[in-house]
Amino acid sequence: MLRAAIFLLVAVLFPAAWLAADEPAMQVILLGTGYPRPDPERAGPATAIVVGDRVFLVDAGRNVMTRFWQTGLPSKNLRAVFLTHLHSDHTSGLPDLFATTWIFGRHQPLALYGPVGTNKLADALLAYFAEDIHIRRDLTEMQPAAGATLRVKTVREGVVYEDDDVRVTAFAVDHRPVAPAFGYRFDLLAPGSGDEAGVAADRPQASSSAFRQGTASAVPNSDKEKGAFRSEAHAERRPRAESRGAPEVSGSPSSPRRIRYSVVISGDTRPSENLIKHSKGVDILVHEVYLPEHFDDVDSPEVAARLKAYHTSADEVGQVAAAAGVKLLVLTHVIPTDGEATILDRASKHFRGKIVVGKDLMRF
Repeated sequence: MLRAAIFLLVAVLFPAAWLAADEPAMQVILLGTGYPRPDPERAGPATAIVVGDRVFLVDAGRNVMTRFWQTGLPSKNLRAVFLTHLHSDHTSGLPDLFATTWIFGRHQPLALYGPVGTNKLADALLAYFAEDIHIRRDLTEMQPAAGATLRVKTVREGVVYEDDDVRVTAFAVDHRPVAPAFGYRFDLLAPGSGDEAGVAADRPQASSSAFRQGTASAVPNSDKEKGAFRSEAHAERRPRAESRGAPEVSGSPSSPRRIRYSVVISGDTRPSENLIKHSKGVDILVHEVYLPEHFDDVDSPEVAARLKAYHTSADEVGQVAAAAGVKLLVLTHVIPTDGEATILDRASKHFRGKIVVGKDLMRF
């Protein structure tokens, strides 16, 4: 009785402190800090953003599911995967992530955000697992059908996701000739701030009957994505990737809400003014990095020149972080994986803030 009275008194006298205790925090976990060349110590590119009991992933490279499991995060908490671009080192772990989280507790559709072409990737993934899905859903474990479906959202610049606590904004980066390619900004929002009535972003919705039955049909976003998924076996029960056409294409204006904490994930990019603009003053910038001499040593001059033209060197990433005025620079997609000391030395010549050369499973 006395404890309840004390709690009530604190809530009345110090409402801000009371609310703060219940507000979710934002955590960044590096699930994979490597690049296409296999390294047992570094999984492929993947970063988890954890907000309360929600887990969002940016990219899903090689071995991401093993790293996800090592974090202790429940599979059921995975809400969405945001793909920066469709290079294989950023997507090759997605099939395992999709299937294994479904088997071990994710019973809702997995939201998959990415550039044009993501629909085709999703349909191919579901075709690959069609027999396994049928067996586990209909014959053995009787897994919930909804978890074996994908909600595909084609990304354009703008707010692509927003709920009561977090807003995700996609912005274009420069990874040409790979285009489009995106970075993502995650903003932790203060409760009750701004006019939420005008929010036009993709807010989570209840699953449709089509999802519950695992029969949602794909709607191509362009002529290039009209490669429909076709297979006769179990067709009436076959899960599909869904896109709901133009109204569902992500990229809405931002709503005016106060931001408590911000994280930017660069994806693959050369130095980008647009990335600097979207990273101004953020708490954490997670950015790719490379050493030019590594490409010179392992590739032909022609290939090395192409690779250096669409990535960001250690010197350049320090300049980017300084121009953006970020609080913490975390380096990922580390090329080469044994170049940490040199990378840190070069980046710190340009950025005087804190720099961490990331390793798998680091948390911030």
